[in-house]
Amino acid sequence: MAHVQGVITAIFDNRITKNGQPSPYPNYKIMIGDNEYTAWTGNELPCKKGDTVSLHFGVSKKTGKTFVSSDFETKELKLQVVPQGQPTPVEEIPLDDDLGGNYEPDHFANNGVVDNSPTSFNYGANVKTNIDKKGLEMFCMACVKSSLESGQLKADRQSIQSFINDMKEIYKVSF
Repeated sequence: MAHVQGVITAIFDNRITKNGQPSPYPNYKIMIGDNEYTAWTGNELPCKKGDTVSLHFGVSKKTGKTFVSSDFETKELKLQVVPQGQPTPVEEIPLDDDLGGNYEPDHFANNGVVDNSPTSFNYGANVKTNIDKKGLEMFCMACVKSSLESGQLKADRQSIQSFINDMKEIYKVSF
């Protein structure tokens, strides 16, 4: 989704047809510089000629024309008028602090948890786990089947048996 910000040079209201009948596809044409953006809505726009606006737009796959995007759920246009001549806020917004001024960060060394693993990123690597027999069997069968189909493994008893033993060791180390 693309974004543009600029001054509106013209707005064309296409919600009513020549005969005074409401259009089946009400829209506005918004000109920002030389670029045209179609806002598909029957509601009034919150902007006028000369306003600085910020809008998200998309490009139609069918026609190649640009249109103002809208929120999927609320159907509101993603178009905002940028306020001009108003003071910019200079104060920081205070955060809600439930602890008052008594906040102290929890340091790892002070909370009683001791990391005994050889690396700090591999928690649980030293824990002995039971080997899941069904998972081991499925893993070995899938590896053997894949190797046989790709031609990387001979289809004789000795080759397959040694390959399965290797896969069991890999499974035990990895899982």
